[in-house]
Amino acid sequence: MDKKRILIGSPIQQFPIILEEFLQSLTELTTKNELVHYMFIDDNKDPLSRTHLAEFEKANKRTVILKNTDDDTYVRNEMTHYWTERNIWKVAQMKDTIISYALKEGFDYLFLIDSDLVLHPHTLQQLLQANKDIISNIYWTRWQPDSIELPQVWLMDQYTLTREGASESAENQNFLEMLRKPGVYEVGGLGACTLIHRKVLEAGVSFKRIANLSFWGEDRHFCVRAVAMGFSLHVDTHLPGYHIYRQSDLAGVNQYRKKNGMTAGKANQISISLCMIVKNEEDALERCLSTVADLVDEIIIVDTGSTDRTKEIASNYGCTLYDFEWIDDFSAARNYAFSKATCPYILWLDADDILLEKDRQLFRELKLALNYSIDSVTMNYNLSVDSNGNVSYSIRRNRLVKRDRRFRWIGPVHEYLEVSGNVINSDISITHNKQKEYTDRNLQIYRRRDAKGEDFSPRDLYYYANELRDNQYHEEAITFYTKFLNTQQGWVEDNINACLKLANCYSHLYERQNVLSSLYRTFSYDRPRAEACCQIGAFHVEDKNWLVAIFWYDLATKVERPAEKLAHIDHVSWTWLPHLQLCLCYSQMGDNEKSRHHNDIAYSYNPTHHSILYNKRYFESLT
Repeated sequence: MDKKRILIGSPIQQFPIILEEFLQSLTELTTKNELVHYMFIDDNKDPLSRTHLAEFEKANKRTVILKNTDDDTYVRNEMTHYWTERNIWKVAQMKDTIISYALKEGFDYLFLIDSDLVLHPHTLQQLLQANKDIISNIYWTRWQPDSIELPQVWLMDQYTLTREGASESAENQNFLEMLRKPGVYEVGGLGACTLIHRKVLEAGVSFKRIANLSFWGEDRHFCVRAVAMGFSLHVDTHLPGYHIYRQSDLAGVNQYRKKNGMTAGKANQISISLCMIVKNEEDALERCLSTVADLVDEIIIVDTGSTDRTKEIASNYGCTLYDFEWIDDFSAARNYAFSKATCPYILWLDADDILLEKDRQLFRELKLALNYSIDSVTMNYNLSVDSNGNVSYSIRRNRLVKRDRRFRWIGPVHEYLEVSGNVINSDISITHNKQKEYTDRNLQIYRRRDAKGEDFSPRDLYYYANELRDNQYHEEAITFYTKFLNTQQGWVEDNINACLKLANCYSHLYERQNVLSSLYRTFSYDRPRAEACCQIGAFHVEDKNWLVAIFWYDLATKVERPAEKLAHIDHVSWTWLPHLQLCLCYSQMGDNEKSRHHNDIAYSYNPTHHSILYNKRYFESLT
């Protein structure tokens, strides 16, 4: 007997640990007289997820992975998933790509599965046994945290569980009770875990949007098209799957596996040492440790001369304490702290850093999923937020490193961790929560080094200039920014930021032409950045040169973000600010339609900003 050829397909943009559970589940599906292949469309933004797919491909030779280059993402949190039109039709296109491949390669069945499911090992056999053209395996989900569990199948329209004219509450209950009983039932809509016979694909059933149908979701359009072509839709309820809709649902995976006689889920026992250097941080240290102590396996605190309760607080958290004589060298202190770590991985933080709850969850996930082949993990460093808690300025840093790589800190001040090898970029953010008064400590270290006649590296020149600017020594700062740029040896991101900060210094000195030339100079290092475009636009707003200002603010909305992952990002300039300013410019020119359009876009980014709200009320008063 010829073996049935089955293609398991999935478009994937998934959290790494959820993806790992999904992939393990696929490898556990039992087969009898079937030959299973896999096709994944890799739409992941997290490099660790891409790594998991590559490892699956290596272990399962009949696997095809297509990379999707779309930079679109969709938002998921502990409340729900937020889909946009763009998200939906992108997924539809990816599913149709899988259908085209299944047809081209002559597969007998296509099994389309969402990447947040864990299936019973006998699911595929059960669906094949039902002998239906289109059949989904049931799973149940709390679409909102406080709602009842509902299935991913329905009877009518978008997501209606009743027949027309029926008593809604009674019919809903009857439908749900039926689906709780093992069996195969005809339904009006389905998706997410569906076995499709080849003849359905050959007939032209697809997920492509039906232009005159208002239903939301690509699965709805698939179902309408299928039924219109004469194919009925069924659900099999014998072996319900487990839906990891939220990261908190991971807690139930092993219980589901145990209940169904499956092996335990993926888990990684990699341990982490937290290394910190501190001095007089009694007000900040407890706040920091309270957000991270339970996530790490060892805490190393190197104290550089505290005279307050810092050591006592560290002891309360079970930290291992070391003293280090301060020698005006942050790298020396950090390298000493690293030398005391004993776990395979090292995390570093400052005392005024914290992890918010969403990042704590992401960190737990990373710790479980981390592959020992990873040498370093970068994390966002959120330096400031707006009144709504949205990040307004951030950078990215190497935060978690493999201890046996012996990476070193470089530079006495504004030190950096020199890493190489297999580096991945995570979605975890460290939030800077500085509450201490600003001091000129770093500036004085640079001045002492300068007084000794020390030769400064290009990087030192740049950070010395930053300290001078931050302390309002604008003329001196201009001198050192210029020295830095003249070396022509700076990192491109530092070059661009030096020009932006030069413009700021010249602005304080009322040298407007030098402001403009410094902003234009950023373009000599890379493609235009939104930060520079917005500042040039502001320059022309000052002169009431509205058309020219519009050009620059419009450009700010269209330029691509820097490819360099460690770049500094002023999120305001890349989101709502240029649109708010375009609203102003078009209003001054009497074009209320365009003005309102850009205020609406600004509102979508920042719905509580007082100027945006004022504009919104004004435009509403005109209608």
